[in-house]
Amino acid sequence: MKNQNAEWLARALIVAMFALAVWTWPFAPSQIPIHWDITGQINGYGSKLVGLFLLPSIALAGYALIGLAPAIKPEQFNGRMRSAVSWFRVAYVLLMAGVFGVVVADARGGNVNMNYVVFPLVALVWIAIANLLVRRMQDRIGRTAPPGGGIRI
Repeated sequence: MKNQNAEWLARALIVAMFALAVWTWPFAPSQIPIHWDITGQINGYGSKLVGLFLLPSIALAGYALIGLAPAIKPEQFNGRMRSAVSWFRVAYVLLMAGVFGVVVADARGGNVNMNYVVFPLVALVWIAIANLLVRRMQDRIGRTAPPGGGIRI
């Protein structure tokens, strides 16, 4: 079963990203920072449309695509695996929302080092991936064991 709390959190974050983009639109400059180098310094700019609506759109598309996996192969996604997918979706959306938050902050005149936001969120995504892999291994081990647990004499 999907984790409903995780699903609602991811959806709320996506809606909040679009709402923040609309709210920021009148105050944003025509060129918005959209790319940072490895040191966290801005090295690329984009239009207002790209800067404010690209990341929320990517977050929504990624959320939808990740959710397709259990729909395409439902036999490979039991309750624990579906819950792990829900938490992975949240981690992915959190990463997109974090980056978007820095974009909006920079568009409004703030100076946030992207690395302070991205690296912890990427770590969270890796934890969610590890959770998916552990759940998958547990499912495979559970299916390959013979009934009764092993050798019969």
